[in-house]
Amino acid sequence: MTQTFSRTLACWLSRPLLLLTALFAFAATSLAQETAETTEARRPTVALVLSGGGALGLSHVGAIQELEAMGIRPDIVVGTSMGAVIGGLYAAGMSGAELEEVVQKVNWSGVFNPAPERDKLTYRQKQQQVDFPGTASLGVSGAGLLLPTGAISDQALMKELRRLTPARMNVQSFDDLTIPFRAVATDIATGEAVIIGSGELPMAMRASMSVPGVFPAFNLDGKLLVDGGLSANIPVSVARDMGADIVIAVWTPNELLKQEQIGSVVDVLSQTVSLLILANERAEIASMNSGDVLVRVDTGKIGPAAFTRGKDLIEAGRKSVQALGDKFAPIAKDRPPVSYAGIGDAPPPVISFVRIENTSRLNQSLLETRMASVLGKPADTDEINEALDRIYALGPFERVDYTMAEQEGLTGLIVRAEDSRRNAGRVRLGMIVENDFNTESDVAVSVDYRSAALDAYGSEIRAIVTIGDINEFGLEYFRLLEPEQSWFAAARAEIENRPVNIYSQRGFKTAGYDLTYGLLGIDAGRQFGNFGEIRVGTELGTGRAKLNEGAGPFNEVDIDTGRLFASAGLDTLNDPFFPRRGVSAKMRWTHGLEGLGDNADYQTMSASGLHAFTFGRNTVLTSVSGGLRLSGAPPIDTLYRIGGLFSLSGYRLDELAGENFLAGRLIYRRSLVNTDDVLFGVPLFVGGSIEAGEVWSEPDSFSLDDVRFGGSVYVGANTALGPVYLAFGRSEGGRQSAYLVIGRSF
Repeated sequence: MTQTFSRTLACWLSRPLLLLTALFAFAATSLAQETAETTEARRPTVALVLSGGGALGLSHVGAIQELEAMGIRPDIVVGTSMGAVIGGLYAAGMSGAELEEVVQKVNWSGVFNPAPERDKLTYRQKQQQVDFPGTASLGVSGAGLLLPTGAISDQALMKELRRLTPARMNVQSFDDLTIPFRAVATDIATGEAVIIGSGELPMAMRASMSVPGVFPAFNLDGKLLVDGGLSANIPVSVARDMGADIVIAVWTPNELLKQEQIGSVVDVLSQTVSLLILANERAEIASMNSGDVLVRVDTGKIGPAAFTRGKDLIEAGRKSVQALGDKFAPIAKDRPPVSYAGIGDAPPPVISFVRIENTSRLNQSLLETRMASVLGKPADTDEINEALDRIYALGPFERVDYTMAEQEGLTGLIVRAEDSRRNAGRVRLGMIVENDFNTESDVAVSVDYRSAALDAYGSEIRAIVTIGDINEFGLEYFRLLEPEQSWFAAARAEIENRPVNIYSQRGFKTAGYDLTYGLLGIDAGRQFGNFGEIRVGTELGTGRAKLNEGAGPFNEVDIDTGRLFASAGLDTLNDPFFPRRGVSAKMRWTHGLEGLGDNADYQTMSASGLHAFTFGRNTVLTSVSGGLRLSGAPPIDTLYRIGGLFSLSGYRLDELAGENFLAGRLIYRRSLVNTDDVLFGVPLFVGGSIEAGEVWSEPDSFSLDDVRFGGSVYVGANTALGPVYLAFGRSEGGRQSAYLVIGRSF
């Protein structure tokens, strides 16, 4: 009884103690929460503002890395131009280390290359590059020549921006990113700053870096936008409007030219733009408070186009922040831990539909088949970009891009395939020079016209005019017969006037003829994907060669052609003139028939092949070619010719002629710079070649003892006019020659 009473008493006495303990615990918890909330409420809002500056903006990566090391994670990110790209990726959840990795891996030369990747082109398009290497072009329509809205197409840039951002970057508000973000662009119609805070992150970044004259203006939500640097290159005021108490502005100033450096209209225009940007920069800097920090990045002599100097620029950004360490100490105090979990960490949605907005004449199904590979799969930016490239390579498009959309609970793509301006054709300009600094010098200028798509399958008209030491006119109607663009027919006409020379055994020109010749051809064939074709056809032609110099075997000869042919071709080279990888091969069988009007009945067969492989900066090309007379006596205009640079260097161009030939060569090339690092400069190469070859008349008269050997050393450049070579060649017997070759060889 006594024990029971004691336990009961102890229980009742303990209850107030427990209650008191609970009250103390509750009070302590409430006080801690109140203290945390008060601290949070008192913590200032910090904004990171990243300026524009082209390649100089890569220094923002280093600045971010150093701020991270100090424990500073901003509450807001605002960027202009390249600052919008770096800032957008950072706001989406990338760390400073990840930013450095991605910008170092970007192929900047590819980003600024307006041409589609060669492996996306058809075999025909690849051969057009070989026939006419010039890349500078203008649009042409019924209204006349159309000047481009930018020097460079933004197709590759948009592709790269999408590759860098996760598939789920279509958000209602950029406030929903890991860090709230704004990009700044400029309305070209009003000059006012446009603050982009929603939509697709890649499109916001692209609009912000529409450098006038470089990239076309970007149409976003009905506004034509150009680079944000023209209105707010250091957008401090934007950050302040978002509620920033403290602004950390990272500025990459582009130094003004000195008076003595201004010597051309380009310099004047460049300085004018720089002055406009500097004016708004000064206004934004003047608005900064005493608690703000301005980081002026010292990039030395690195210019705004030096995208290949990313490592140096990142280090410059890092050092510039380190130098202001004392100013960042108060800001770093009581900052929340850095987190990089972003929207991109969510699993990508499955693409359930693709809707194509096609403004070109091309058949809708032609575009749909090229997007079919992405359906039913999780959204993958690389795979989507590959599909877009296949459409863009068809030719008549200004831009091919997409947005992600929701429809009845499903996620899909809306692809916008924007036709070239006013359905314009394209005109390209070229130059051809072949000079051996001795007796031969041929110079010509050329124009290539390619029409816009004539029908839903992409049929076209192409014309080439060459004027100079040779004169040519070629016209072709190329008709595609079905949506897959496999089967085709073609009708063509060619007229040419050129010199044909005959040389002695010692290489002296003994006779020169003036050849005028016309040809009509009708072909049909099939294209195989992006790598090859087969073709059959008939050719009818007539012409005359007249002696105009020296003493030749005849004073005048009529040339009549009536022949059937079959040909096949393969091309996987990554570049038509300076390939680093791939193969190419051609084969042609020709049957001349007197019944079709030819001078004689005969048959010939020719073939060639080339393989390229690369290790580091070194590339080796191996090539073999040959031709045989199978029967009959081929007329003089069908003789095979060798001689000239890389074809028994040291001999004159086409010096050796015969009914049969065999040639081989091995060409070594070393890039003087990393070819992936070349941006606005010209890729330069040095190298040498070893060559062998011979021509002969009777098939059974060939002997290996007769094969001639030669070689060359050269400097080469891949330019907008095509390949340029400065070389010296020498063959056995003391035959030697220097060469300057620009554009395609004669």
